[in-house]
Amino acid sequence: MVTVLDAYNAGADGCEHHAARLLASLVSGSVYSLPHAPARAAIRVFLAADGIPPYAWCVNAPRTEPSQRSHAENHHRGVS
Repeated sequence: MVTVLDAYNAGADGCEHHAARLLASLVSGSVYSLPHAPARAAIRVFLAADGIPPYAWCVNAPRTEPSQRSHAENHHRGVS
């Protein structure tokens, strides 16, 4: 559906769900729709990435910093 590019223009194609997770994990990433993608696919990915936490690449690693958690988790813990 879309291509996600990192700050060095290395890219990966993927579905909206996985592309949003990847984009949320990048600094200075960007997203572009592929030619046959549904309308507004890149916009949906961009907006979704804003609302999810970066992927925890180490499964057992504790998420102790607010930047490692979603907005909902931070709200539940009383962090603004």
